[in-house]
Amino acid sequence: MKNIILKDVKVRFKEHLALDILALEIGNSVKLAVTGESGSGKSTLLNILCLLEEINHGKIFWNNKRVDTLTQMQKDKFRYDNVGLVMQDFYLYPGLSALQNVLLPLKFRYFKIPKQFFDRAVYLLKRLNITQHSKNIDIFSRGEKQRIAIARALINSPKVIIADEPTASLDAQNSAEAVKLLLSLADETKSALICATHDKILIKQLTYRLELKKGGKIEACFT
Repeated sequence: MKNIILKDVKVRFKEHLALDILALEIGNSVKLAVTGESGSGKSTLLNILCLLEEINHGKIFWNNKRVDTLTQMQKDKFRYDNVGLVMQDFYLYPGLSALQNVLLPLKFRYFKIPKQFFDRAVYLLKRLNITQHSKNIDIFSRGEKQRIAIARALINSPKVIIADEPTASLDAQNSAEAVKLLLSLADETKSALICATHDKILIKQLTYRLELKKGGKIEACFT
């Protein structure tokens, strides 16, 4: 996956201008921390990058292909094919096991999920210290659910990993392991890693930093 490029992008919520991006370019394999105080637009930026949020003006390109004009179905497929998402609310499904939750995105692609994905899911969960992967998701703590959500985001070896506060619910030990896994798998697959975070340890381990300010214009290139 080559560069992600945003040109003259604006996002408004009613009368409030949430994001004003003159130009933003994020290159292949870039590791980027998106920082800023609450309300500065960090989550909104991640959402428009992965086509979860509509823009009011401007253009978004992935690999020289304009993607903001895709239909909703096309956006969903594009996101599945290219993006691994770690969101603050996890979006794990009650009643399913940890392993089933990690494998769930593959249900939309395969009638029968190939064995290598089961093996990869177990590997990822073990790397994140989740050993009881057959247990119902409801028994796990918030920190454990965070780690399960990270494993799910990485199951498809995505070209771009987008994470919204990926270590927010983790203690120091598990936070370090999650960061290590995100960085190592991004390196292995030559994926871009974009994290909205307040975690100073995570910020230091990412190559670039984009600090957002309320009402501020954004013009940056990370390649």
